[in-house]
Amino acid sequence: MADKIVDVFLKDVLVQSYTMTWDMTHAPLFDQDFIDRARERMKADGYTAQEVAEARFSIRD
Repeated sequence: MADKIVDVFLKDVLVQSYTMTWDMTHAPLFDQDFIDRARERMKADGYTAQEVAEARFSIRD
Protein backbone atom coordinates (compact mmCIF):
# COMPACT_ATOMS: atom_id res chain seq x y z
CA MET A 1 0.00 0.00 0.00
CA ALA A 2 1.10 3.53 -0.70
CA ASP A 3 -0.33 7.01 -0.24
CA LYS A 4 -0.65 9.91 -2.63
CA ILE A 5 -1.79 13.33 -1.50
CA VAL A 6 -3.82 15.52 -3.82
CA ASP A 7 -3.78 19.20 -2.85
CA VAL A 8 -6.71 21.24 -4.16
CA PHE A 9 -6.33 24.95 -4.88
CA LEU A 10 -9.02 27.52 -5.62
CA LYS A 11 -7.76 30.92 -6.75
CA ASP A 12 -4.21 29.92 -5.72
CA VAL A 13 -5.31 29.14 -2.16
CA LEU A 14 -4.99 25.62 -0.74
CA VAL A 15 -8.52 24.64 0.27
CA GLN A 16 -8.28 20.89 0.75
CA SER A 17 -5.85 17.97 0.78
CA TYR A 18 -7.02 14.43 0.09
CA THR A 19 -4.96 11.39 1.01
CA MET A 20 -5.53 8.51 -1.37
CA THR A 21 -4.30 5.07 -0.37
CA TRP A 22 -3.80 2.64 -3.20
CA ASP A 23 -2.56 -0.87 -3.72
CA MET A 24 0.47 -0.80 -5.98
CA THR A 25 -0.78 -3.82 -7.97
CA HIS A 26 -3.98 -1.95 -8.86
CA ALA A 27 -2.54 1.56 -8.95
CA PRO A 28 -3.94 4.22 -11.23
CA LEU A 29 -1.69 4.59 -14.23
CA PHE A 30 -1.86 8.35 -14.56
CA ASP A 31 -2.05 11.37 -12.28
CA GLN A 32 -5.36 12.18 -13.97
CA ASP A 33 -6.88 9.20 -12.13
CA PHE A 34 -6.03 10.83 -8.79
CA ILE A 35 -7.40 14.17 -9.99
CA ASP A 36 -10.67 12.52 -11.03
CA ARG A 37 -10.94 10.88 -7.60
CA ALA A 38 -10.27 14.23 -5.91
CA ARG A 39 -12.99 15.90 -7.99
CA GLU A 40 -15.48 13.24 -6.88
CA ARG A 41 -14.51 13.77 -3.24
CA MET A 42 -14.87 17.54 -3.66
CA LYS A 43 -18.43 17.02 -4.94
CA ALA A 44 -19.18 14.75 -1.97
CA ASP A 45 -17.78 17.43 0.37
CA GLY A 46 -20.24 20.00 -0.97
CA TYR A 47 -18.13 22.03 -3.39
CA THR A 48 -20.14 23.49 -6.26
CA ALA A 49 -19.72 22.30 -9.84
CA GLN A 50 -18.11 25.65 -10.67
CA GLU A 51 -15.59 25.32 -7.83
CA VAL A 52 -14.72 21.79 -8.96
CA ALA A 53 -14.26 23.01 -12.54
CA GLU A 54 -12.02 25.92 -11.44
CA ALA A 55 -9.90 23.87 -9.04
CA ARG A 56 -6.22 23.20 -9.67
CA PHE A 57 -4.51 20.10 -8.34
CA SER A 58 -1.05 19.13 -7.13
CA ILE A 59 -0.15 15.48 -6.54
CA ARG A 60 2.59 14.45 -4.15
CA ASP A 61 3.82 11.26 -2.48
